[in-house]
Amino acid sequence: MDNERFLIKSILEDMSDGVIVVGFDGRIQQYNRAAKRILSLYDEQLRDKSIASIMNETDENDELFDLVTQAILSKEKVVRTIPYFRGEEMLYLRITADFLMNNSEKIGVIVQISDITENAMLFIANKRLANQVIDLMNSFVEVMVTAIDEESSYNANHTKSMVRYAERYLGWLEKQGELTEHTAENTAPLIMSVWLHDIGKLLVPQEIMDKPTRLGAAAAELSHRFEIARLVLKNESLTYPERKAELEGLAEQLREAEKLISSADTAGFLDEETISRLKAAARIECPLSDGSRRPLLSDKELEALTVVRGTLTSEERKIIESHVSWTGTLLSKMEFRGDYKKVPLWAAGHHELLDGSGYPERLSGEDIPWETRLITIIDIYDALTAEDRPYKPPMKPEKAFAVLDDMAEQGKIDKTILNSFRSSEAWKNERKDEI
Repeated sequence: MDNERFLIKSILEDMSDGVIVVGFDGRIQQYNRAAKRILSLYDEQLRDKSIASIMNETDENDELFDLVTQAILSKEKVVRTIPYFRGEEMLYLRITADFLMNNSEKIGVIVQISDITENAMLFIANKRLANQVIDLMNSFVEVMVTAIDEESSYNANHTKSMVRYAERYLGWLEKQGELTEHTAENTAPLIMSVWLHDIGKLLVPQEIMDKPTRLGAAAAELSHRFEIARLVLKNESLTYPERKAELEGLAEQLREAEKLISSADTAGFLDEETISRLKAAARIECPLSDGSRRPLLSDKELEALTVVRGTLTSEERKIIESHVSWTGTLLSKMEFRGDYKKVPLWAAGHHELLDGSGYPERLSGEDIPWETRLITIIDIYDALTAEDRPYKPPMKPEKAFAVLDDMAEQGKIDKTILNSFRSSEAWKNERKDEI
């Protein structure tokens, strides 16, 4: 028995970790050299002393002795990392308070003390560096996205508004105790996804991105064509007076066509009758400066002018839609790790719809994560209510939610998220939005 005790004592003394054995009466029964060294205590401060008496002698390290007392009173294992002050030096100690057993009976508490200061300081330094990198990345992304938005009068506040809606909504979910039911507690990657969702617009030609009318830049060329035609007809009337009635008739046709085209170019919606009249106007023989004639409108101009709703042809719309693919491509060039690993997936999927009718991947159902579903709803809401879109007036919130409700009923967007977003009132402009 004496040999066994000697062996145990030798092992304890040779350990690099500190060990203190405390009885359930709170008195220290045994300790090793490492415990004295780490805690910077002397034999007289430890031998036969109670935890309570040591606490009375120091007011800096109550957390350590409270932890041991907690293990004694609760008779449950306690594991915790705590700060420990040794003079002007602060250590980080890993404390494990477990039970000393005699057969199946608990007879005391054995406290293992590991000095992890070096590792903890390295972790803190790495964490601080990581936070600095993330802060720098956030600042860079915000500056870059602001530049993209400001470059387009159609998107001057789009991303910033979406970020504001997302932050408010996620904060509301957290207050309701529902945040972690849907997404990670760390919401920074999701907000990063919102900042980056339209990054692909960098590669969309500006003349398409900011096309305010159906003709866009081609309107100036067509206006010049009408001006030339008027001059040619006036000159021909003087040269060939016998054709005056014919030429005046053509001039009147061109005047009517110019009015029709000007009206259709900026109209929100074109009905079938207007489209038929535009097709007829396109065939009018337009005189050129060299004396030849050509159809008033080219096939490309007619296609642009007869877009039923909006300003983009099918080809231009495909180019606009390509911004989502470009978002995915650009973000794939960046290395997102850890909590940020899914940022490219969430950001690049914001035009996917639950019924598979979205783009670019035609994802559907469970293939679209909750985070992407949320971004999609916020993106649509802001597009409908934005006040900086020169091609359309902003919708009132109630009308925008009616549109979103209809999409939810069609199975295109997530109805549960939509109703939750509406209830959160994260979409409200405090100055005026009411529903």
